Amino acid sequence: MWKVRKNIQNRRICGNWLWGVGLNTLAALGALILAMWALERVWPIPPLPTLLPTLTPAPTRTPRQPFTYTVQPGDTLSLIAARFQVSLDALLQANRLHPEAIIYPGQVLWIPVDGFIPSFVPSSFNPTATLPPLTVSREIDLRIRQVKSPGDLSAESLVLVNEGTTINLAGWRIRDEEGNQYIFPALTIWQGSSVTVHTREGRNSATDLYWGRSAAVWRPGERGILEDPEGKPVLEFRVTVE
Repeated sequence: MWKVRKNIQNRRICGNWLWGVGLNTLAALGALILAMWALERVWPIPPLPTLLPTLTPAPTRTPRQPFTYTVQPGDTLSLIAARFQVSLDALLQANRLHPEAIIYPGQVLWIPVDGFIPSFVPSSFNPTATLPPLTVSREIDLRIRQVKSPGDLSAESLVLVNEGTTINLAGWRIRDEEGNQYIFPALTIWQGSSVTVHTREGRNSATDLYWGRSAAVWRPGERGILEDPEGKPVLEFRVTVE
């Protein structure tokens, strides 16, 4: 009986101890919570930073660079535009050409890319293709009176008339659409006079010059151009059949 009472008494002591420990723990936890609440009121705890997703920038498109093309025999502006998949208007604008311009084998053209329009033209650019018929100055007034018998070597010739001041034709050139050119020798052409350039071979004189070709050059409807010694265009003309 004594042992039973002793056991009960021990259990009561142990329970009281556990109860005390629990109360002390709750009190300590409450004090900690109260302290954290008071600390936050005095010194607020900053919120944790929000991690934003990293955006990968889109790759920058590198614009293509414009390039040049050397005109080949048989080329036309329309064929060149189609070959490089650009519009004819863009090709004309990039090279400062008018729609009826003549191009020649060996001439260098800009091929525009992504709307690029160059502020200059290639150094080998031929100015014969850029201008409509004109005269260089008020003093120089040369005219192509006629291209006779185009396509017939024995009779084919071009008549150049000077209606302006007297000039020396040395170094002046006549070109056709295929790049054939005749360079004038030293010859003075007086105001109101004319000189005939024959396509065939012959002996030059003050009124008749000979190209020395073995085949006819001119064809009906073809456009030609007269240049001064510096390569500047003086006039353009079209071969007609009378």
